[in-house]
Amino acid sequence: MANLSKNGTFIGHHIMVPKRGVAVHINAFNFPIWGMLEKIAVNLMAGVAAVVKPSEYTSYLTELMVKEIIDSKILPEGCLQLIPGTGKGILDHVGHNDVVTFTGSATTGKILKSHPNILENSVPFNMEADSLNACVLGEDVDEKSDEFSIFIKEVYREMTAKTGQKCTAVRRILVPENKIDQVQKALVTKLEKTVIGNPENKEVRMGALASKIQVERVKENVEILMESQEKVFDNSQNLKPCRCFY
Repeated sequence: MANLSKNGTFIGHHIMVPKRGVAVHINAFNFPIWGMLEKIAVNLMAGVAAVVKPSEYTSYLTELMVKEIIDSKILPEGCLQLIPGTGKGILDHVGHNDVVTFTGSATTGKILKSHPNILENSVPFNMEADSLNACVLGEDVDEKSDEFSIFIKEVYREMTAKTGQKCTAVRRILVPENKIDQVQKALVTKLEKTVIGNPENKEVRMGALASKIQVERVKENVEILMESQEKVFDNSQNLKPCRCFY
C-alpha cells in the first residue's frame, strides 16, 4: 500500500503479477556465455521462459553451454530456447506479455527498438548499448612518476584484454599535447612485446579475434582512420591466421 494523499483518502496498491510471455535476449558477439547466463537468471527466477539469440559469430560457444544446461536437467523442460542463426523475424512474434533485451551497438539497438511490432504492441524493450569511456592523463603528471606508469599500464591493459565485459573498455585516450611523444613511446614499447594467439598458451598476452569478419572490419576501420590520422604502431604483417577447435 502507498499513501498518495495527506490524510490517506487516496491510496495506491502495488499488484505483482507474473509475465505470461517469454523473455527474448539478443546478445552481442562478446557475450556468448556469461552475458546469456546473467540475463536468463533474472527471468527464470521470475518464472519466465527465455529465448536466447546470441551473435551467430560466437553462437557455437553459447550452443555448448546451453547443451550442458539442458543435459544437466537443472531447468524445467522448455524454459530455455536457443536460436543460433541470424534470428530474422524473431521480433515479428513478440507481444505485450513478452520482454525483449538487447546488448550491442547503439545503432542496431535503435533499429530493433523501433521495430513496428515492438511499437504496435508496446513490448518492453531494454537496451544496453555502447559506452564511451576515457583514460585521461593530467598535465602535471611527470614521465618518471608512479601516476604515469599506472596510466600506461591501464591503457595497455584496456587495449589488449578482451573478455566478455570489454564493451566497457576505454575508447578514448586523452593526453596533453606535450606528453604525446612520451606516451606513444611507452605504449609502443609494451605493445612490441605483446604475443597474440591462443590464450591457453602461457606466453600469449592478447587473444585472437573471434572471426575473420572481425579481422576485415578492423582493417577497414584502420584504413578510415588513416585518412586523418598517423599510424604509430602496427604489427599486423607479423600475424598469422590460426584455427581453434572446441
